[in-house]
This record gives sequence, structure tokens and C-alpha cells, in this order.
Amino acid sequence: MDRQDQQPTDGILSKPIFGTTMAVASGLSFFFLCMILPLVGPPGSKVAHAAQNKAAFLGVLLTTFLLAAVAAYSKLLRRKVEDGPLPYWSLGLCTVCVLALFVLLVDGFAI
Repeated sequence: MDRQDQQPTDGILSKPIFGTTMAVASGLSFFFLCMILPLVGPPGSKVAHAAQNKAAFLGVLLTTFLLAAVAAYSKLLRRKVEDGPLPYWSLGLCTVCVLALFVLLVDGFAI
């Protein structure tokens, strides 16, 4: 059985354009996350609405992680069929998001 005869069963997730779109969306979301980083930094953590700042940052961080994880999963599905490269960028962004979540939870950005 050729690799071309093997079709992934996950429909839209296995399409190359979907994985690429999710990777681009996760990159843009990470760019936006970097722009709102001052919300949880020293200036944003000393205001009366610091909890709302932290919640907004956490929401964008989780959105970024979700987009990067879906992109990595989609590209890994394609890798089974086409034997392409590993999605290093998406997996790296997932790692950065997990590290940022840890730093956020221990209030490391507020120092």
C-alpha cells in the first residue's frame, strides 16, 4: 500500500492548508500576547484591576496554546501521510506557552 493510498481519517484537520492557517494564527496570537505582556508586568500588577489584567492575559495565553497545539496536531497528522518534517515551530510555541503559564502562576512577570 502506497503512502498516497493512506488517507487520514480526521477530515479537515489533516488538510495542509488547515495546519498552516493554524500555525499562522498561533503566531499572530503570540505576537498579540507579547504586546499585552505589560498587563501582567510591574506596572499592570500594581493597579486596582490587576486580577482582570491577569485574566485577560491568561485568556490570550490559553488561546495561543490552543492554536499552536491544533497546528502541531494537524501537521503531525499530515506527517503520517506525506512523511514531512516535524512541526518544530508549533511544538516550540506550545513549550513557550507552558513556560509562560508557569511564570504567570508564580507571579514571575510582576517582579
